Amino acid sequence: MQRYAGRADPMVATDVILQEPGGRYIDFLVPGLLGMSLMGGGIWGVGFVTVDMRIRKLLKRFLATPMKRSHFLLAVMISRMLFMVPEVLLLLIFARLVFGVVIYGNLLTLVTLILLGALMFSGIGLLMATRAHTLETINGLMNLFMLPMWITSGIFFSVDRFPEAIQPYLRILPLTPLIDAIRSVMLEGATLSSLGWELGSMLIWSVVSFAVALKFFRWG
Repeated sequence: MQRYAGRADPMVATDVILQEPGGRYIDFLVPGLLGMSLMGGGIWGVGFVTVDMRIRKLLKRFLATPMKRSHFLLAVMISRMLFMVPEVLLLLIFARLVFGVVIYGNLLTLVTLILLGALMFSGIGLLMATRAHTLETINGLMNLFMLPMWITSGIFFSVDRFPEAIQPYLRILPLTPLIDAIRSVMLEGATLSSLGWELGSMLIWSVVSFAVALKFFRWG
């Protein structure tokens, strides 16, 4: 009767939660964890092993061989890269199967960034190991180098959260461009041509660290 008399029932509003793929915190976090894994694998895997070989007098044995220092250092870096890439790919597969993390960019582009990141941190690990003669020394150097980047390079939250005055310095740290590049490819579908700054920074770190390591590396 009331409806016929002109009564209008109020509209019932319901909340609909929309979840956009790539917009969750886990989607933001996974690229940071990939970068952290590459940093740890490169620096610890190369730096620690090289110093351990020096302590056990294994490096001195190469003095009796025609092997050049550059060949040895490249072999160490490449061998470590062969271990690091599968580790990172397994982490990606786990993130996809368990959390539904989506990669919007080209997989080959992502693999290229992973290889370059592995090369960069392997070179930095060699640089740290050039003159370290004890495990305590190399442990201290590696922790001193990595700990600030765990906090400031965008692993758990964006570099944009820091004061603007220090952001330019944080962006030249080796881990920051790697994470930014991986995150851009995974979440935004970026291509290599759009990552000029990140690729340039990583290439500079790779070349400079290897060149300096080659200059100061000694078998003994």
